[in-house]
Amino acid sequence: MVQYLKSVHIPEERVILITPPPLCEAAWEKECILKGCKLNRLNSVVGEYANACLQVARECGTDVLDLWTLMQKDNQDFSSYLSDGLHLSPMGNEFLFSHLWPLLEKKVSSLPWLLPYWNDVDEARPELSLLGDGDH
Repeated sequence: MVQYLKSVHIPEERVILITPPPLCEAAWEKECILKGCKLNRLNSVVGEYANACLQVARECGTDVLDLWTLMQKDNQDFSSYLSDGLHLSPMGNEFLFSHLWPLLEKKVSSLPWLLPYWNDVDEARPELSLLGDGDH
């Protein structure tokens, strides 16, 4: 994926890879049983994918957000971050956002403003704020 992005002229410093979150095997097994099958994923295997993602990020020079490790830090219960043992819940999405935002902010903080700050736009005549004097 990173090689493809580079091939379409997206530099690696603009890329952020995100590892998969951990798998809550007990919750996912319940989902599997409801669908008539047995447990088909293991958290240890998800960890191998997470490690591969970390290795690719190192080799390619991209930033990486290691959700798999962060969600399991200090043996915390991460089940509330997952809606069904596999997919992120609203709380998991908040967790992702809280860790992704600083990485994004670091990447965009030096970019120039192309449009005025939203509060600086004249609601009555927004075209003046956005286009200047309107002689375009």
